[in-house]
Amino acid sequence: MKVILDVSSIYLPLSGIGRYTLELARHLPKQEGMAEIQYFQGGRVESGFNTDFEAIASVEARNSYRRFIKALLPNDLLLKPFRRWKAGRMGRQLKDYDSYIFHSPNYNLIPVSGKSVVTVHDLSVFRFSRFHPPDRVNYLRDSIHSSIERADLLVTDSDYVRSELLDLFGLVADSVVSIPLGVDERFGPRAANELAPTLDKYGLKGKKYALSVGTIEPRKNLHATLRAYRQLGKPLRRQYPLVLVGAHGWGSKSLAAEIRTLVNADELIYLDYVSEQDLPLIYAGATVFYYMSLYEGFGLPLLEAMRSGVPIVCSNSSALPEVCGGCALQVDPESESAMAAAMERSLTDNSWREQAVGAGLQRASAYSWERTASATVRAYASLVD
Repeated sequence: MKVILDVSSIYLPLSGIGRYTLELARHLPKQEGMAEIQYFQGGRVESGFNTDFEAIASVEARNSYRRFIKALLPNDLLLKPFRRWKAGRMGRQLKDYDSYIFHSPNYNLIPVSGKSVVTVHDLSVFRFSRFHPPDRVNYLRDSIHSSIERADLLVTDSDYVRSELLDLFGLVADSVVSIPLGVDERFGPRAANELAPTLDKYGLKGKKYALSVGTIEPRKNLHATLRAYRQLGKPLRRQYPLVLVGAHGWGSKSLAAEIRTLVNADELIYLDYVSEQDLPLIYAGATVFYYMSLYEGFGLPLLEAMRSGVPIVCSNSSALPEVCGGCALQVDPESESAMAAAMERSLTDNSWREQAVGAGLQRASAYSWERTASATVRAYASLVD
């Protein structure tokens, strides 16, 4: 089997899609049945791709193109012709590769002459358009519609999104396959002496803390999460400050005042973006992990927390119950009182935390990027059988 993997979404800092693409690039070449893999980046097909962090282009290296696209987003009269021109240009680069399967891991599938696969991670722009700026909604809806029409096979990260795709677009069942994501082996329980240097670096040494990781954006439901956390008694908040990790995304400005208030009260520690090297240690040092998203196509941070031996309180919406099973306290993300009650239990019920750690570690052991890559190759094979 010969495959071309589009690696254009790999740049630092890694998004969830960037992580998924990077792990495919690392693991696909080792899979049985993979005769050849090429990499599509910068409009070119290349025979090699260095997956070391040090070799991955920083976000600054691609900022000029990203700024250009961002500037075009609000202007359909310019954006649509540009996208058609760009898709045609890239398609011409692939005209001699019709014997290859082309895989786009990031929603947007360019026209190709051979077999093609596209990964659709979630359908929030259709289901919850309020979570995105209007120009992004228009752009992604158009991309997803076009990709569905072009693709020979669609991949989702969860059964939940697969069902959404089938229902929303009226697709036949065998045109969509669900392949769960994996989790990096760097995540895992750590001894206190291993944690100390990194926790000290972030002012967390010797602290007990609750942790939440994710981009600061409306979909993550952080307004409600912070209000629920503030319902806890002050002594409990002081004993377990909330550590928030994540860069600011669209719609995050209104959270700034709430974050400042909690930071000034010594009840919140905001770390912004944390490096790939440090993040597993921040997870491993946490007492509990909170993830109250209103909608997720998978929820990779849940896997990272479970593999780190950290008990979870999460919302019962979208794909999150599918990922964590019965290993977490699951709550209605629209009920702040239910979230607060679950938070309080997570910090005061030592017996539950001990049980949740064991159950989470066992569940996380069923997920790996090796399994994701192997299932992806089986999906490719279904197109050539």
